[in-house]
Amino acid sequence: MADLSQQLSDWTKAVASMDLTKSSEQMLNFMAGVKLPGVNMDALVASQRDNLEALNASNQAALAGMKAVGEWQGKLLQETMRELTAAIGKLAQSGSPQELLASESELAKKAFATAVRQMQELTQIVIQANQQASAEIAKRIPESLGEIKDVLKLPEGSGKA
Repeated sequence: MADLSQQLSDWTKAVASMDLTKSSEQMLNFMAGVKLPGVNMDALVASQRDNLEALNASNQAALAGMKAVGEWQGKLLQETMRELTAAIGKLAQSGSPQELLASESELAKKAFATAVRQMQELTQIVIQANQQASAEIAKRIPESLGEIKDVLKLPEGSGKA
């Protein structure tokens, strides 16, 4: 179990260290050097840089959500193993068939309640991760659309009105 947790932690750190804005800088620098009539390349590059930063922030939020799900699953596995061990011990102590049936019935009720609670917890973790990841992109879309007019603006002194 500890080995799986360590592997998940190592993988999370490796993915978290990836920064799309850094790896795309060369492409953006190339774009800045291109001259297209009627396109403000500086504004286009700035807009794309902001888009990449928003995408990176969204990816980081999604990664944090994946990490939270992995940690939750590890906690769930440990909890399940403890409960299973206790349940087996309790069943072994049951004497009569009636006591055994009552014990099994009680275990089934507890297992069902636990499963429902755990699914609710997982749902909340996933919902929160999705909201955080999509919020970065949703925030950036209107900003990006507003920047289009700046990108298509003719540079000063071009001779066209």
